[in-house]
Amino acid sequence: MESRIQKTLTQWFPEAFADKKSALKTDYDFLNHFAKYSRSLIREGSENKSEPFKIINLLYSKGSLFERNAIENEFFIVFAFDENPHTLKESLSLLPEPLRSVFIKTILEN
Repeated sequence: MESRIQKTLTQWFPEAFADKKSALKTDYDFLNHFAKYSRSLIREGSENKSEPFKIINLLYSKGSLFERNAIENEFFIVFAFDENPHTLKESLSLLPEPLRSVFIKTILEN
């Protein structure tokens, strides 16, 4: 049975999961894969590079403690490890306001 995270991500971004869906089993797998997909959108300069963050914001704001922890531990951690002083401003500008503090917290904790 698909979780809320899995269902939402595959409905909004089917192209991100077209060939990987069967290999991804948990919310953590889906979020980690989606973070790598989102990071590739940013690196390519895609016009819709901020869209993944809007969906993550919806999932995070209405999510259970488990879902919020999964988003912090699998989605944001991918970006936190790549972050440096030169890219932080751009990264924060892509995030909806409520997620900025979560992202900074993730950077500081890791």
